[in-house]
Amino acid sequence: MAKEKFEERLFRILGEAGYPPIRIFTLTPEEMCKIPHITVPNIRTILCIQNEIIDDKNLKVREERIRQMLKEAANERFD
Repeated sequence: MAKEKFEERLFRILGEAGYPPIRIFTLTPEEMCKIPHITVPNIRTILCIQNEIIDDKNLKVREERIRQMLKEAANERFD
């Protein structure tokens, strides 16, 4: 069995907890702590993604990044 990619695992864990992929941008640390099977590296990754998107002052670039991440997540899920 092929090893699951980190990103795929993260989206799978969120999906199993009932969160759509877009919620990765709005999850609070309190919510993340309640998700089964989530690890500290998962939480750190989500916080880094959120901070990177929030810190980007260029709205058009930010929107494009979000679209690209969602597209990649959808492609990985159905490949």
